[in-house]
Amino acid sequence: MTVVDKGSEAPPIGYRLLATLYTAQFLGTAFFATALASILRDRGVGLEQLGLLQVVSMLSAMRVLWAPLVDRFGSARRGHYRSWLLVLQPALALALLSLLVLDPVADLGLVLFAALTTGVLSATQDIAVDALTVRLLRPEQHGIANGIQVAGGYVGSLIGGGVSLLVYDEFGWAPAVLALAVLSALPAVQLLWLAEPAEQIARPRLRHRYTALLGVLTERSKARWTLVVQPCFFAGIFAAYALVAPMLVDAGWSLSSIGLVVNLLGDTLAMLGAVLAGTLVARLGTRACLILLGLVMLGTVLALLPLASGSAPPVATGAAILLFKIAYAASATVIATVTMRLSRPATAGADYSAMSSVGSVIAFGAGTAALALAGAVGYPVAMAAAAALVGAGVLAVRLLPVREGAVTPAAAAPSDE
Repeated sequence: MTVVDKGSEAPPIGYRLLATLYTAQFLGTAFFATALASILRDRGVGLEQLGLLQVVSMLSAMRVLWAPLVDRFGSARRGHYRSWLLVLQPALALALLSLLVLDPVADLGLVLFAALTTGVLSATQDIAVDALTVRLLRPEQHGIANGIQVAGGYVGSLIGGGVSLLVYDEFGWAPAVLALAVLSALPAVQLLWLAEPAEQIARPRLRHRYTALLGVLTERSKARWTLVVQPCFFAGIFAAYALVAPMLVDAGWSLSSIGLVVNLLGDTLAMLGAVLAGTLVARLGTRACLILLGLVMLGTVLALLPLASGSAPPVATGAAILLFKIAYAASATVIATVTMRLSRPATAGADYSAMSSVGSVIAFGAGTAALALAGAVGYPVAMAAAAALVGAGVLAVRLLPVREGAVTPAAAAPSDE
């Protein structure tokens, strides 16, 4: 990322590098969460086993446990966070390459281990990139940056969850995996030209960095956002989305059709929603945006109830899925913006990870529970439960406002220097 003059706009190259890193970050995780779920279901794997993919994603979301390590340790000569990224990008490619010798069903345990490894590496890369963004961009630029983050995530999801599924359906497992590994390695070349500025802030000792995480629970706005508003908002969304691919498979949709609608078309439109949300936050405010988007998502989840009952008219079902993905991408942008504004510059990686990880763990847990519930009592009950959770999220945003811009300086902790 190019050094940003705090009194000027971020250079376009800075935003382009953010887009590249965020896209690569999601290639593998999207493959495991979406494409692999469809592949396994198509080959007869049960819903309960598919729920293991959500558990893997939930574990990788617990990046707060090692975020202080990323903030504390790094190479001053190569750049604090750049030194992490130079290792993480090739490692992501190697984790995906390991799948070449595995069969997704016969070697499911090893595939899940590769998914966990990929998730941890992606989460660690996310810590480093988010911390750079917090420290180098002004608060008013965070909306655009998070629009790029979510849009980049959807590009990664489009390729990892959609294009890879089309490649698998046409050419098989090895070509799909190899293509993802190559694409994951590409940003490593661009990182060779990254000139990260030297640290100009206090560097608390590692134990103080972990202690500082308690600030997420002791400050009212951070605690309310972390423990109530964000988890409530995400739980219903992830519960509903975890059901979409299995429901489409069971309704008779081909893998190519699922990849085309859910990922190629859905993620393309979702990118537009993310970028649009990044520009609207400053005009409407995060609270109004989240309430509006939550209501839209509630309507789309209810519109998917016929699919849950086994009826999947292509036009109506496709339209509901596309609108759901647009609203989700836009709301994720707004949520990331609030989280970034609440993060303290001196502990940016840890703060951002702590707040976002709680929501992610609960969200993936909701996805796992939804699949288990669907396996036990059927899709309609699970989808209705997801709709109820979405409604609860809207109420949480409405009844528990979070003070925006509550960025507080890091505590004056003893320095490692």
